[in-house]
Amino acid sequence: MASDILENTPDGVADLLYDTIKDKVVCDIGCGEGDFMKALSRNAKKVIGIESDKDRAKIARKRGFKVYIRDSFFEKLPKADVYYSWTRDSMGVYLKAKYEGTTGTFIFGFTKRKSLLQFLEDIGARKMSLGKLFDVYITEL
Repeated sequence: MASDILENTPDGVADLLYDTIKDKVVCDIGCGEGDFMKALSRNAKKVIGIESDKDRAKIARKRGFKVYIRDSFFEKLPKADVYYSWTRDSMGVYLKAKYEGTTGTFIFGFTKRKSLLQFLEDIGARKMSLGKLFDVYITEL
């Protein structure tokens, strides 16, 4: 059961976030090879990605996605309506984006880190669950 949820996570998350991403420009922060981008693109108007690993970004580009090769923690995020982040640096990227005046919806992907969970509670992020193993948290920048 646990492996089924994790295998189907990109599609499940895309379904869970349907109302949040429908017809919007979505930026996948730390997009890797584009698995989440593929799933999110079913409902979003456009999906773009940021990836610091050049080899992984090249694979996502070969899959047809626009991917910026840069470190999202140190460089400004591209313009989007929704930002999706499933990285260890999500809290830092969120705070940096907020400080820089980035606007839009910010979605924190899977996390079980207590410090981040407390932070998400403090900022009033809304929790949505995909089964028992995967949660996303949604808040505005």
